[in-house]
Amino acid sequence: MESLLLNGRYQLEELIGSGGMAVVYRGFDRLLQRRVAVKILRETFACDPAFLARFQREARAAANLDHPNIVTVYDVGQDGEWHYIVMEYVDGQDLKTLIRRKGRLDVKEAVDIAFQIASGVGYAHKAGIIHCDIKPQNVLVTSDRRAKVTDFGIARAFSESGVTESSTVWGSPLYFAPEQAAGGPPTPASDVYSIGVVMYEMLAGVPPFQAENPTALAFMHMREEPTPLTVHCPYVPVQLERIVHKLLSKEPAARYRTAEQLAHVLDAYRRQSEQVTGWQPAIPAQPPLSAPRAVPDRLVWVLGVIAFIAVVGLIPLWWAVYRAYSAPAVPSIVSTATPEPTVWATFTPQVQMIRVPDVVGRPAEEGRQMIEGAGLRLVLAGERFEQGKEKGIVLEQNPPPGASVAVGTEVSVIVSGMGRELVMPGVVEYPIDMIRAGLESDGLTVAVEEVWSPRPKGMILAQEPAPGTTIHAGDTVTLTVSGGVDIPISLGVNLANVIMLESAELRQSTFRPGDVIAVTLRWRSLRRVSTNYVVFVHLIGPRGDLVAQQDIEPLTSTSAWSPGMGIADPHQVIIPAICPPGRYQLRTGMYPQGQPAYRLPVVDAGETSVESDSILITEIDIQP
Repeated sequence: MESLLLNGRYQLEELIGSGGMAVVYRGFDRLLQRRVAVKILRETFACDPAFLARFQREARAAANLDHPNIVTVYDVGQDGEWHYIVMEYVDGQDLKTLIRRKGRLDVKEAVDIAFQIASGVGYAHKAGIIHCDIKPQNVLVTSDRRAKVTDFGIARAFSESGVTESSTVWGSPLYFAPEQAAGGPPTPASDVYSIGVVMYEMLAGVPPFQAENPTALAFMHMREEPTPLTVHCPYVPVQLERIVHKLLSKEPAARYRTAEQLAHVLDAYRRQSEQVTGWQPAIPAQPPLSAPRAVPDRLVWVLGVIAFIAVVGLIPLWWAVYRAYSAPAVPSIVSTATPEPTVWATFTPQVQMIRVPDVVGRPAEEGRQMIEGAGLRLVLAGERFEQGKEKGIVLEQNPPPGASVAVGTEVSVIVSGMGRELVMPGVVEYPIDMIRAGLESDGLTVAVEEVWSPRPKGMILAQEPAPGTTIHAGDTVTLTVSGGVDIPISLGVNLANVIMLESAELRQSTFRPGDVIAVTLRWRSLRRVSTNYVVFVHLIGPRGDLVAQQDIEPLTSTSAWSPGMGIADPHQVIIPAICPPGRYQLRTGMYPQGQPAYRLPVVDAGETSVESDSILITEIDIQP
């Protein structure tokens, strides 16, 4: 895909994003010689003519939006089966990633970003365009903190498509307005509500509502009040909390009508905050219009009295000085002894200097021992969640490693903390492409294990942890995903510490009576084998009876296998023509030539099950 050239103009370079409706590539416009972002619709939507018509109409409308806080749409096109949008390439990160990295944003930064979002969305509202899917993932933030809202056209087209959001874009129900959750049409006030949810998350570090499934989230948006912002972030100003509370009103009429109105409110709040906390010039006092001489005259009299008292108070001091200097000198007694010279010296004690140990990347307890062992004191300055770092690892230290400091100096450290609390949703039976982006946007690490399965490729078959489990941002979620029938069936069975059955290849899972089951077994010799073994492949019926079998030596006799040698061993089993439909097992194993009753014992079943040293390869369906 990376080498794909759309319409001979847009070169796709690197996959940079993936969502439920589209995938995004960094690209290059060969005609205009500029970097672009290319969003390609997924096949599910590209095959829907009605959706495509709406999508193209809305994307072209979005292309007319020209605002510094909106990602510019350059082109909308099609190249064969590929339907795409070409957009301005924004070098930065999405707001969800920024929140996940910081835990929560400070008030000034959150208000600045919210103002920019509201400005861009408000501009779109004036043009008659409603976004319908405002969320942190759809806000891009550059390194100099310029915010740009994206996905106007695709979100609007999707909102009118009749497809439920929860079945396609996992996670967006976190930001739905109550009227959207109830199935009503979106309005500019709906976008305002979603901006309120985003503001809440920026300030609190978590969305106002979280639930295991979209239905529960919808009820919460419609009926429940969010936890007060100050519970999560006590330093949020009261006036700002009131603004966010108004944005999250259940009734659209109780909110600001448009995002432009909200932008004006946030701009006024910013200016007011700067006036309160900034430098204030001195205001010169103005004399009253009546009795212009009264106050100054009184002030002169008061100052005159104070000066007189001060002068009178100095007279005794002057008299004492005069007497001291005018008195006759008193003769002193002269000693004949030579006085010992008095030596005055100031001793500056030498301060022992120590190099600060490097504790960054080490567990906090180990860092404490190193710091204290060097004669310094460790002080915990705080915790910060950081993706990929386990809890309790030192992220920063001050003074830095190698600095020369005095004994007893404090070394402050910041350690990695636990991410925000989440509830693991149920994702089994969903496509991995639909789910993965949502999990990762919440700060989770997704580990995918592909297995052989007749289920559609990419379908999630199992998950760990289980639905409803309390987890934290930064935790790892393991998803077992169908790789289809084109990947090997992993087995890993150890036979007598002599031979390993590593995997099997079976290109289908459904058969009919009379068909041939073609299966390839992949063995590996653990040590030299001196015996010729026969491989049996058995088809076992639903009632446990042997239906069909093939017993044959591998193409290369086991006595010729050398240690570490890998062997591909193909087999064929013919299904009887009178075989009834049902679920059957395909099993295998080995026995010495001429001794079928003495099977090679299994010492480790690996990733499958074993019964009487007969190894389950997989289950298949026989249909009428």
